[in-house]
Order: sequence, then C-alpha cells, then structure tokens
Amino acid sequence: MKVVLSGLDLSDAAQKVSKAIASKTVNPALECIKITAKGDYLTLAATDMEFFIQKMVKAEVFMEGEILVKGKYFTEFIQKLDKEQVELAVLDQGKLTVKYTDAESSMPALDAKEFPAVKTETGKNNITLKRGELKELIAKVAFSCSTDDTRPILKGALLEVKDNVVTAVALDGFRLALCKKHLDDSTGDMKAIVPARILMEISRFLDESEDSVTLSFQENGMVVEIEDTVIYGRLLEGTFIDYKQVIPENFITNLVVDKNQMENGISRASICARGDKNNLIKFDIKEKSISITAETEIGRVNENIPINLVGKDLNIAFNGRYVAEALKAIDDEYIKIYFNNEVSPCVIKPCSSEEYLYLILPVRITR
Repeated sequence: MKVVLSGLDLSDAAQKVSKAIASKTVNPALECIKITAKGDYLTLAATDMEFFIQKMVKAEVFMEGEILVKGKYFTEFIQKLDKEQVELAVLDQGKLTVKYTDAESSMPALDAKEFPAVKTETGKNNITLKRGELKELIAKVAFSCSTDDTRPILKGALLEVKDNVVTAVALDGFRLALCKKHLDDSTGDMKAIVPARILMEISRFLDESEDSVTLSFQENGMVVEIEDTVIYGRLLEGTFIDYKQVIPENFITNLVVDKNQMENGISRASICARGDKNNLIKFDIKEKSISITAETEIGRVNENIPINLVGKDLNIAFNGRYVAEALKAIDDEYIKIYFNNEVSPCVIKPCSSEEYLYLILPVRITR
C-alpha cells in the first residue's frame, strides 16, 4: 500500500472514526483503525461490534492495500500533521510508514483480515427525512436517555414510525422526552430502539440543511449513509415502556410563562440547589406568579416570575437539572406547563408547537 493525501483530510477522518474504537476489549483488532487504499480513495473504519464508522477521503493511490493500526495512537499522531501532505505506505508486513515534509515515522500494524466484518447493507425498513429535522429530533430527546446499566433498554430512544410520522421517545425513570417529525418517505410502520450514543454520533455528521438522509433498519441494526460516511449501530433488543400510558391526558393546573425568564430563574436557583442530593427546587404557583425557591446550607434563592394561570394554586418540587435541561431544549419564546398535584408529573410544551414535549416527575417533599 502506498498513498498520498492531505493531512487535514486524514486527521478529520481519523478523529471521526475513532469514536467507534473499543475502549476495553480482548480483541486487538477492535482497538484499531482499518486503513484501505483503493481507487481514488483512502477509507478509514473502526468498530467495537456495537458501533461502526467508515469514512472515505480523496487520495492519490499509488499502490492499493489495507492494514490495521492502533486507533488512538494513529489518531493522535496524525492530528499533529493536519497542515502537511502525508504519505502512508506499507512496505514491510507489520509496519506502517508515515512520511511528511522531510521526516519519517513508523508504527506497528496488524493484518487487515483480523478486522471483523460488519453488515452495512441497507435493510428492508427505511425512513427518509431532512438532515436538519433528524438533527433536531436527536437534540430534543437523546439527553433524556438513561445512563444506568441496570436498565439497558432505557439507554436508547424508541423510534416509532406510523402514517409517515416518526416519534422519538426517551426516558430514564424520572423524565420523558418526546418529539415528532414528518418524514419525506418511509417503507411503512415500524419500531426500533436506538442507543443514545449512536444517535449522538450520527448527529455530529448532520448539518441543518434541507438535504435528505435515510435511516435503514436491518434485523438487529441501523445503517446511515451521509455523503462519504457510513455509520452502523446495533439496535437494543427488548420491550420499551408504553410511553402513552405515562403521559397524562388531563390537567388541573395550567400556566404560560416566558421561557427565558423561567430558564434564567431555574439556572440561578440551581447554583444554590447543588448542595442538595436531589438538586431540589420548589415551585409555589399562584394566580399571577410562580415562585422558584432553592435553599441549602450554601444559601437561599427565591425568584418570582409572572405567569398566566388557569386552575388551582400548587406547591411542588423538582430536580432542577431535569427542568433546566428540558427548558434548554425548547426554542420557543413562551412555554406551557401542566400539573395535576404535587406527586404527579408535570408536562412542558412550547406554546407554538405540538411537535415535542417533556414530562418530569416531582420530588416528594416533607411538610
């Protein structure tokens, strides 16, 4: 193998595929990046068997071939050459030579046959939507996925397709996020549970454009092609919680509030609430205002924000971080918040859209 290409292009590709390198494994190949020179391209790929990224870059290929190199070391080294023209060559089996300016380095390499095969063929179930829409869908829900290994099914988001609409749902046992998007095309109704990690990595490759992107679902995996990049992710297996049973249909107390005022008030109160294990923030909802209070040994914060209220007054408490993260994800000027009582979940929605919502369980407080 012998190939010459831009160090900047090589560094960018290495950084992106390195996200799929296994951090803990007994298989040395899973710690590697596979480098393939063929035609007019150099292709880099990495996988941990749950996640796979492959990226192609234009290159001048003098001799075709493929090799495996230690992924983290190769990526860190090539990052230092992003302003250089780089030559990669395998002249001796088991060694990759890197030439740049008047310098030369080498690193050990493995046989590319050690790299596991990954099925990146498209499946029978496909959905197509605009890149910007998919990026927003991920941003609206992925942060609410669980990080708890004891409930692995909740470490992913449910993608449910029906009548050419995709509904994404994520929950962690304390909160729920839901977002709907109309599809440009789909092969029919379906469901899949995609790990949050994979969704977040896909999002990094998406822009806000009107260009379309297709998600193709295999029996146990999902494939996404974005220009010169192919991403594969293994789907989570199991039954997702029936989210429709979790979201209340009727409420006793409804209010409308300026989103930025509410977000700023929560942010300031959260600084004080850090001294509490539940990050506890109390809401005292009355006819014309909501009082946001946090009190710990650090200090006390009380914020009064004007509201439009319909229904009963209410005292209720929440984990301030959950409320803050929901508000941050909303890009509307005003929000609607719905309550029933001090032990039932609240629902937060933007005023101008029914496209997404957030549900948060309260924290029980002793009187």
